[in-house]
Amino acid sequence: MQHFETIHTETVDGFDITYSVTYEDTHPRDCFDDSEFDIQEMCEKIDIGYYFWFVAKVTASKNEIELASDYLGCNLYENVIDFVKDNDYYRDMVETVVKEAKSAIQSLTLETV
Repeated sequence: MQHFETIHTETVDGFDITYSVTYEDTHPRDCFDDSEFDIQEMCEKIDIGYYFWFVAKVTASKNEIELASDYLGCNLYENVIDFVKDNDYYRDMVETVVKEAKSAIQSLTLETV
């Protein structure tokens, strides 16, 4: 089981949104084309900490109960917070987990015990 480190939190539509990261175990060579990128240089920069190679996780919670989560792997940034600042992927993930969290709450409140 991988440990995720919380990087950013915010509130969206009444849900607590958490962005966290963990290491990516897929090798960059499996994700990038050698003709477009210098894979060796990229790997060296990851190894020395110039780039971060990670899996992003975005969750929606309410009252500390996780209702939905979304993951995206093979992210390469100079800083993990750049995923939030410079990226539409983060916003898409937030929209997804908020929609799923609303659906989960609706399902739970319609269930009979």
